Amino acid sequence: MESDTSVTESPSLLHLHFDTAVDGQYVLDPEADVFIKVNPAMCELLGYTREQLVEARRPVATTSIIHESDRELVRSHRASVSQPGDSGVARFRVVRPDGEVRHLEVRFTLIRYMGRIVQVGSARDVSEQVKLEIKLRNESEFNRELTLAAQQSAKEAQRKSLEVLEANTRVGALSEVLRAIPLLTKRLLELEDINEVFKETALTMVNDAQFSSCAVLLKDEQGKLEVKYANPFRTTTSLQVKETPLISRVLSGQDSLAVDEGGTHYAAIQTGAAIRGLLQVGLPKNLQRFYAGHKPIQQSIKDLVSTIADFLGVVISNHENLERIKLQSRQDKLTGLYNRRVFEEQLSIEFRRALRYERDLSLLILDIDDFRVVNNTYGHQQGDLVLSTVGSLLAGSFRDLDTVCRYGGEEICVILPETVGEAAKAKAEQIRRKIAETELPLLEKPEQKIRVTVSMGIACVTKGITSEEQLLRDADRALYWVKNHGKNQVKLAE
Repeated sequence: MESDTSVTESPSLLHLHFDTAVDGQYVLDPEADVFIKVNPAMCELLGYTREQLVEARRPVATTSIIHESDRELVRSHRASVSQPGDSGVARFRVVRPDGEVRHLEVRFTLIRYMGRIVQVGSARDVSEQVKLEIKLRNESEFNRELTLAAQQSAKEAQRKSLEVLEANTRVGALSEVLRAIPLLTKRLLELEDINEVFKETALTMVNDAQFSSCAVLLKDEQGKLEVKYANPFRTTTSLQVKETPLISRVLSGQDSLAVDEGGTHYAAIQTGAAIRGLLQVGLPKNLQRFYAGHKPIQQSIKDLVSTIADFLGVVISNHENLERIKLQSRQDKLTGLYNRRVFEEQLSIEFRRALRYERDLSLLILDIDDFRVVNNTYGHQQGDLVLSTVGSLLAGSFRDLDTVCRYGGEEICVILPETVGEAAKAKAEQIRRKIAETELPLLEKPEQKIRVTVSMGIACVTKGITSEEQLLRDADRALYWVKNHGKNQVKLAE
């Protein structure tokens, strides 16, 4: 089965490969009979602008440019080559818009590009050579001179053919690198785990795109570069990057990409205005020698590495935005605590775990005393301040394995795994006292302070409790006992 060697080439790559060539360079879609790309030399040969040949809504058909007498010849020649790898040489006449007729010699190869077969070739004006050949046939007195001219022309043609072959070989090698990029970007968008994104990038750049190494390095909280994934794999989680002026310029944003003497490329990974790290890509030594002195291809490699780094920045931003949205859907906006949805999910999980493994579990329900009086006396904004203050105090008062959620209104629930009985009550008493001692400023008169108290009910998992709903009812009954017996207390359910 033929592999699809389609590539995604940036405009800068095409500009460098095509526009600097002396001969006309083109990429043609034979089926559609239109050019995909042409360079300035090709435009000069045909007498049309790039806009007319490529960019127009209805580009000029290539058959219409060919001399009427040569069109059947060209059609037959196109029909004789149809598979990727087929190549050929053709001579025919073209008619320029000003009526001038020119003889072209075209050398081309068929390749598969973006799922379709296209013709990549070069063209040169052989009008003078054709005139010489005609003169050679018709004027015997100049036979010797014309023969020498034809031989010289043949040598020149051979030299140019070798140059084109060498250029095509280099482009072919680069195509192997570019072939993997569209597949990589598609896979990165499909991955949900950001660490899998880093892994897929490093593996593809080495295994498929033929780079010698690839590492994704992101800054930690201290600004130190940390390896998220590297291929070949490194056992250490930190990479000692020598702070050379070259790398420092990339990290500081002065340069978006830099290449050191060893051929290693460093491209900035940027999210928004912040530089988050580096994409480090090594180029094999044999390719370094192969591309040496060919600045267009070297620039293409730089463009490719920068493109992947930029794409990583976009993927990282997307993942972080998604995580932020997920957190917002699970978080109470006013208190910063988890919402009721999280409470119900987590209570079910912890209750089943406690029953299955016979582990301790307690549930605490907290209610702010006389909260309606606060709202009626000082306004709902003051009530919101009370809720947010209590929420912040509770968020910093429990363990990581505990779950603190706003259940509704002024009620807050806390799930306490591995805690039971007096231990849960002692923790609740500590929280109750801390809240009672906290002074809150009045919004309208900050110099004045108010205090609030809370009532708490606690229920623990016992052999008699068979569902989380029963545990919640027991804690709720204990809370209402406190509400009916003076408030500002902690009650452990019997």
